[in-house]
Amino acid sequence: MIIVLTRAFFILLGILFGHKLSIYLYPSHLTNIVQFWIGFISFSLIFGITGLILGGYVGKYLKYLQGKVEDFIGRMPIPDLIFSIIGILLGIVIGAPAYLGLSKIQLPSIIGTTIFMFVYLLIILFTTRIVYRSKDRILNLIRKKDKIYVEKGAISQEKYTAKAKILDTSSIIDGRIYHICSTGFIEGAIIIPNFVIEELQKLADSSEDLKRKRGRIGLDMLHKLREEKKVEVKIIDTDFPNLEGVDSKLVQLAKELKSAIITNDYNLNKVARLKRIEVLNVNELSNAVKQIILPGEKITVQVIKEGKEEDQGIAYLDDGTMIVVENGKKLVGETVNVEVKGFLQTPAGRMIFTKLLKENQKRFFNKR
Repeated sequence: MIIVLTRAFFILLGILFGHKLSIYLYPSHLTNIVQFWIGFISFSLIFGITGLILGGYVGKYLKYLQGKVEDFIGRMPIPDLIFSIIGILLGIVIGAPAYLGLSKIQLPSIIGTTIFMFVYLLIILFTTRIVYRSKDRILNLIRKKDKIYVEKGAISQEKYTAKAKILDTSSIIDGRIYHICSTGFIEGAIIIPNFVIEELQKLADSSEDLKRKRGRIGLDMLHKLREEKKVEVKIIDTDFPNLEGVDSKLVQLAKELKSAIITNDYNLNKVARLKRIEVLNVNELSNAVKQIILPGEKITVQVIKEGKEEDQGIAYLDDGTMIVVENGKKLVGETVNVEVKGFLQTPAGRMIFTKLLKENQKRFFNKR
C-alpha cells in the first residue's frame, strides 16, 4: 500500500512540475494555447513516468523502514512505548511556545529556521527522556492500590486477574502439565488454540507409528485437562493465516493476549524470550523441584543397569534423577547404601555421583 501511495504522490508531483515548467516556458499561454498544451502534456508524461519509477524505489525503501520501525516497536514493552509517546506529545506542547518565541528573533531565514527547529527537537528529546526515565516511579504510584496493606489488624489485597497461559503441542503431549494443573499450582485460564488441536489431530492420523502415538497421547491429555475442575480451560478459534508454522502463531497469539506460553520446545522457548514473551518451561520446573542432595549424604538406591564407564552402576531417584554408583557394575538388581560424592547439573537434568559405603563393599564383594 505504501508503495502505491508513494508512486501516486511522485506522479502528482511530476505533473505539477510539468505544469509549472509549461507556464515558465510559455508565459503567454493564453494566446499560444496549442504550444502550451503540447508542452504541458509532454512534460507531464516525462515527469509523471519519472515520478512513477522514482516513487517505486522510494516506496520500497519506506516500506523497509516501516518494517524496521514496526519490529522495533513490537519488541518494546508496552509501558516503555506508552511513556515514550506521552513524552513526545509533552515535548511538542512544551516546545511550541519556545519555538514561537524564538521565531520573533530577527535572524536570516535559513539559519533562523534551522536554529529554531534544532531547539524545538532538543526540547522534545529532553522531555521524552525525562518522562521515560520516570516511568517506574509513575507506575509505582499507580500500582499503590494493588499493594497488600494492613487494615484493622487484618491483611487484605485487592482482587487481581492472573495471566492466562497458552499450551503448545509439546507440553500437551508431555503430559506433566496435566498433573501440575491437578495440584492447583496453576493460576489463570489455560488457553488451547484450535491450530494446536489441529496439529495434534494430524499427528494422531500420521502413518508413522511414533507420531501417531504422540498425537493420541496429546488428545487424551486434552480430554483430561477439559475435565479437570481445578483449572479453567478455554479452546479458542483465533488463527493467523498469514503466518506459517504453529510456533509463529503461538508467539503472535501470546503477544495479542498478553499471555505466557507453556512449552518444552527449546526453539520456541528461545524465540518467545527474544520477543519478550513470558515462557514457562515444564522441564525447568521439574529440575527446580527435584530433591536436593548434598555431598556427604547417605541414601539407599537400587542399581538398575550398568554404566557407560568401567565398574559404574546406574540407579534413579523417584523423581528420575540419575545416580552413578562407583564400583556398582556387578550390583545390578541389588539395593545398596551409598554416599554422595558430588553432582553435575546439565540442561537435561541432574546427575549425582556416589560411592558404596564400606559395609556394602564387605557385604557384596566378600560374598562373591
